[in-house]
Amino acid sequence: MVRLEDTQKSPLVILLTVLLAAQAALIVGLTVWLVVELLLAEADFPPTAIALTVLVLLAAVWLVAMTRGVHRGRAWTRGSVLVYEFLQLAIGVGSIQGFIPRPDIGWWVIGTAVLGLVLVLSTPVTRWLAHRD
Repeated sequence: MVRLEDTQKSPLVILLTVLLAAQAALIVGLTVWLVVELLLAEADFPPTAIALTVLVLLAAVWLVAMTRGVHRGRAWTRGSVLVYEFLQLAIGVGSIQGFIPRPDIGWWVIGTAVLGLVLVLSTPVTRWLAHRD
């Protein structure tokens, strides 16, 4: 027998899905901007520019897949979200302490990463993602 609470998403699941969708939209936008820059501007180091564009594209695909997986309640997404948010946390700290520090960007990245970590480790989200595919 299926219980009603097993079929409804918690507000925390919805918030995590929205957070991941927003992060995915930003990364997709960054990918588009990098592709345009790659095509229109002359890069100092073309292989590096191409590699960066490909890596950001892969991150965008990964984020879109995670967002869909969380929305659908796929168990594999929990570990993937944890890895992504920890990487974002490292990027945020690096942004604050880097060669050209950007604390304004770094704190936003850290804040969204911490929010994502708290959400994915919360009980309602854990229950939502506990069902095996």
